[in-house]
Amino acid sequence: MSKRLLIMAAILLLSVPAFAAVENIKVSGDINEQFVWRNLSMDGTAYDQLDSEDYLLSQVRLRFDADLTENVSGVVRIIDERLWGNSNSDASDDSYLNLDLGYIELKEFLYQPLTVVVGRQNLRYGSGLIVGDPDTNMATRVGNNETPFGDLSLKKSFDAAKLVLDFSPWTIDAVYSKVNSNNTNIHNNVNLWGVNANYQWGSHEGVTEAYYFGAQNNRNGFTYGKVFSQVPENQAITNVVGARTQFNPIEKLTLGLEGAYQFGDVQENTTYDTPEARVLSAYAIEAMAEYRFMTKYNPVLGLTYVYLSGNDDIPNGSKYSTGWDPMFEDQSLGELINVLFPNSNVQGVRVSGSMMPREDVTLGVSYTWEKLANKLTDTAVYGTTYTPPLGYYSVNSYDINNLESYLGSEIDAFATYDYTEDVQLKLTGAWFIPGDFFADTNDACAYSVRGGVNLNF
Repeated sequence: MSKRLLIMAAILLLSVPAFAAVENIKVSGDINEQFVWRNLSMDGTAYDQLDSEDYLLSQVRLRFDADLTENVSGVVRIIDERLWGNSNSDASDDSYLNLDLGYIELKEFLYQPLTVVVGRQNLRYGSGLIVGDPDTNMATRVGNNETPFGDLSLKKSFDAAKLVLDFSPWTIDAVYSKVNSNNTNIHNNVNLWGVNANYQWGSHEGVTEAYYFGAQNNRNGFTYGKVFSQVPENQAITNVVGARTQFNPIEKLTLGLEGAYQFGDVQENTTYDTPEARVLSAYAIEAMAEYRFMTKYNPVLGLTYVYLSGNDDIPNGSKYSTGWDPMFEDQSLGELINVLFPNSNVQGVRVSGSMMPREDVTLGVSYTWEKLANKLTDTAVYGTTYTPPLGYYSVNSYDINNLESYLGSEIDAFATYDYTEDVQLKLTGAWFIPGDFFADTNDACAYSVRGGVNLNF
């Protein structure tokens, strides 16, 4: 949607006839300004400059909520994400100013427990393992191109229709989304559909949910860090069934567990130029625990474990693929791990802690250890070098040791200061230490430093 059209829509929304109740329109938003300083190179060569990033980023969102007749409402949110000094966002270029939300909500639609939501909306279920971000939180695309700040983007919306049945304590969601449709050709579409059943416990702040989601022509060909396009003549479908539960056995402790199994058909390359159809059989396991001491300074300790299955070596003619498809995930164990590695064929452990030395200051730190779920010993398939999966952030290819599985460790730290109830200052740092998977020539640490200010209104 062009900038001119978006501005016109906002003016029309605000220009409600005099007989409409003005108090039924709510305006809200947020402004996030930050600097980003990153070096994602690990090889210590002269090409480091190609992996370095140093920029200022502005993210502005403006939202209008309109309550109209009984049980009918609409939401419009405009988002502008741009680098400081970039003047490309004009009426002829919609790469930056975009429609982030735009949906109609009809409550008690033909049936009292039924709510219908149609239009561009956020979809997120459970921990974000399956559905949370239309292009995953690794990158956000404008058309077919990644934005230069991909993993930091706030864009999470899907073009979708959702039915919600509220049988408290049960809630059942049925969704259909057209995730990507560059043209009307059926073979060029990415579709998502599914059902999520959520049960709210009557005690222990517990929740249990079970789900089925399917995706047609999704990102297929996951061996490790290599993503291939789907062959149009042979549509691939990823199906996933899973369940998740989370509860507080005692007031200070939260425990959670999620498991999912994928099946269907995928296109994978046994060599770099020969796609073959395979039967998908992959699984994921996630477990978490958080302990709140409820003493002075509010200290909190957290522990997370993730296992996402990966392919064993795939000789030509193999029938099965066991590589986990990230689908539309929105989660990560670490900031740099999220940029450098796909959410597939990995297992990792994250230990985190935070405290509040003052009521307006929060300090936190985490340590993440990550390795391959399956080693990449077949050099004919995986090669002897590794390039980050989306290729935008790091143009370097790194020499690897195919017989090793330890990817590396990451340390993340942050400090936030609540200047007022509406303004927050934040500073974060991340350091990735390469593991044995990378050859000795790749022993330099990748790092990221970010700081900024956020306003909510």
